[in-house]
Amino acid sequence: MTQPAILWQQLQQAGLVTADLPTQTTDDHQPAFFLRLLLGSSAWLSALFFCVFVVSVFISIVPNTDNIWMIGVILYALSLWVSRLAQSPLFVQQAVIACSLAGQALIAFGLLQSSDNSQFSAAVLLILEILLFALTGIRSQRATAIFLACGALLWLLGQYAWLYALPALSAATAWLWLNLLRSYKKADYLQPATLGLTLALGFTVFIALLTNSSEFSGWRIAHNDWQTHLWSAAALSSVVCLLLAWQLIQRSVQHTQLRYSALLTSLGIGLVNLKMPGLAPLCLLLCIGVAQTHTRLVWCNLFALALYLLLYYYNLNNTLLYKSLLLCVSGALLFILYAVLKHYSSAQISETNTHA
Repeated sequence: MTQPAILWQQLQQAGLVTADLPTQTTDDHQPAFFLRLLLGSSAWLSALFFCVFVVSVFISIVPNTDNIWMIGVILYALSLWVSRLAQSPLFVQQAVIACSLAGQALIAFGLLQSSDNSQFSAAVLLILEILLFALTGIRSQRATAIFLACGALLWLLGQYAWLYALPALSAATAWLWLNLLRSYKKADYLQPATLGLTLALGFTVFIALLTNSSEFSGWRIAHNDWQTHLWSAAALSSVVCLLLAWQLIQRSVQHTQLRYSALLTSLGIGLVNLKMPGLAPLCLLLCIGVAQTHTRLVWCNLFALALYLLLYYYNLNNTLLYKSLLLCVSGALLFILYAVLKHYSSAQISETNTHA
């Protein structure tokens, strides 16, 4: 693994950062993965039992569930206060996140029980998530807050808002990933926000994929205008991804022929995205992860792309012969693209060695 000092020196030489290496805190040294998994699981179970106990006592005293939102407010405030404590261990952090989510669920349930206006509940949840993102001292909780805030905002806007969230979330997520290293001083807020937006984008992509299939057509809000809105959202996301892909190409690709090849590949993916909404944002995030050597982002998007292609193939309302032909043509095009990129890469390497 690359040492932080060496990596920071390389960033300084590349002109991406100018300040000295930030001092590492105790929070930067985390235990092994299996220990974190055990601690997190035990924390969530403990928080679950605690919340069930509190709710059971409240229901036994006050049978009216319309006022259960008060327990949610108490849990929310208590978890927010505990999260502000300095150097909280991992067990406490995960228990705080679980209690906070339970409190927000109780608040939403109480509001829905006492009021028929679901938009009011969405607005309250949006405010709670914004406050949680701004005030909490746990970075992973900030990511969760951004993810839930996106859901509450789409719920508040209603109808086709979640569909047009695809280009909006694509633009915000990809732009943050591209400029994350330049804003390292605000990493405590920008990194969780980027992670939360990435999760929200992935969720929106798969919802758009499932609702576009024939088996889940009942999820659609308006059947008459569905294809028009879906095509518009896909076109906007293609344009956004092309613009951000060109910015990534200018930063990462120096060879002229490779640059134009990458641009043509991006254009092709943007056109395919019109038929397969959500493919372009996933490919763009994968390329950003490769360019920035962000291993987790690369593996997450590889898994998401594989799952997306499997679901898309399964949801095709066509014969097996058509699906087989589609797989053959897609595989042939990918092999041709691989051969072209390998040819230009080899030419660039040989040219570099000649000049050296």
